[in-house]
Amino acid sequence: MRIDQVFSKVEIRDILIATISLTVIFAYPDFSNILLVLVAVVVGFLLHELAHKFAAIKFNALAFFKLWPEGLLIGFITMFLPLRFLAPGAVVIYPYRYGRWGYREKHLTANEMGIVASVGPIVNIFFAFVFGILGIGFVANINSLLATFNLLPINPLDGGKVLHWKWWFWAFLLGVAVMTFLL
Repeated sequence: MRIDQVFSKVEIRDILIATISLTVIFAYPDFSNILLVLVAVVVGFLLHELAHKFAAIKFNALAFFKLWPEGLLIGFITMFLPLRFLAPGAVVIYPYRYGRWGYREKHLTANEMGIVASVGPIVNIFFAFVFGILGIGFVANINSLLATFNLLPINPLDGGKVLHWKWWFWAFLLGVAVMTFLL
């Protein structure tokens, strides 16, 4: 499968803008470690969003990353503060497939939607453990923070969707995410 069959030009542009912007926001004010920050953003943010996209595609749904310019603007404003608000965009999922005659039918079940929502935080938890074991605390902490934040039980965050799907799985993931952050 070719990259232009999976990503549109607009989606690639949005992903690049979000990745570069997050790297600048996280690196500020010390840009001497910008390569490490870029690794953290690619692993923590980009792979999280791509996990959602490919899980949704696996279930035959339409999925693409959409930039949220207002979220980026807020991120750039808050980069001067100790606590930064980072919401550059998200994967938008259309849980429909198109039938033979062009009609639309609901395709994603609640179980499939729960899986799609949970894979992003699972990716962050995985990389928090991996980079923690490797002793690269900065990347591990970014992934722990992203997993914990995304598991907050608030829609449209992943946590609200996972909680709606299986409360015990949400509680487990949140517990593991918080544990990785505390360690």
